[in-house]
Amino acid sequence: MASTVLALALSSCGGTEIGTQNNCSSGADCAGHDVNGADQGKPTGSDGAAPPPTPSTPAQSSPPPSASTSAPAPSVPSAPSAPSSSSVPPKKPKPAPTPKVRWQGTLLLYSNGEPVGWWLDHVPPSGAVIGDLGLSCDCHPGEVEGQAFAAWDGAKPPGYGDCSAAKGRLVRRVLAVQVGDMACLRTWEGRLGYFTVTDVPGPAEFEVVVTVWDAG
Repeated sequence: MASTVLALALSSCGGTEIGTQNNCSSGADCAGHDVNGADQGKPTGSDGAAPPPTPSTPAQSSPPPSASTSAPAPSVPSAPSAPSSSSVPPKKPKPAPTPKVRWQGTLLLYSNGEPVGWWLDHVPPSGAVIGDLGLSCDCHPGEVEGQAFAAWDGAKPPGYGDCSAAKGRLVRRVLAVQVGDMACLRTWEGRLGYFTVTDVPGPAEFEVVVTVWDAG
């Protein structure tokens, strides 16, 4: 009799397992028990139905900063540019050093009809037949002769540079002179010099101050 009652109870509860804590005694109770057991742990909406699943949105990574919004690079001072060749004034060539004076002194030119003169490469100058500076005779009043002369018209005596610049004009072998006249000259050995006429005592007599440099 007890077995029959147990079987009927199991049949009326829809086969609920033995040992569960909620025993049902009627069909309505068992139906509610089955629904609660199937949906246990699921949330329900206001109408009792389960809410639809919320679609997941993929995480969006922040875009890389654009070039316009990136931090400016630190400025680096530029090295000063080298001046252009057009802005740099050309260097002036250094003047050539002036050669030292080889000899300087007063000479007398006098002729009584014979040629007379001086070699100016010697220190002191030595007598010559006309030589670098002299007279051919007493027949040409006011004229001196030599290897080569170039008249100098400056207010001051010429320097070595002046006579060096006049090399192209040192071609005259005869020069008419008077007191105060100056002229550049070239010696037999190619040295440069100049003379100044300081006195003319007679038609064929001259006193001159001569300077000879140690280079041509």
